[in-house]
Amino acid sequence: MRACTLICTIGIVFLLIDQFYSGLNWERLFIGGFVIVGIWTDCERWLRYKLKHRKHG
Repeated sequence: MRACTLICTIGIVFLLIDQFYSGLNWERLFIGGFVIVGIWTDCERWLRYKLKHRKHG
């Protein structure tokens, strides 16, 4: 997992906590959704890479 993905994941957790305390902000949730899709894509590539190397190694 890349460092950027880890930082974005931590940011999403803080965003969700903030949403519970300050009420829903749809703009932040919309941007957060894009970030979550980016994290999912990055992690999926990373997992495929690790699984492919494990089978050959």
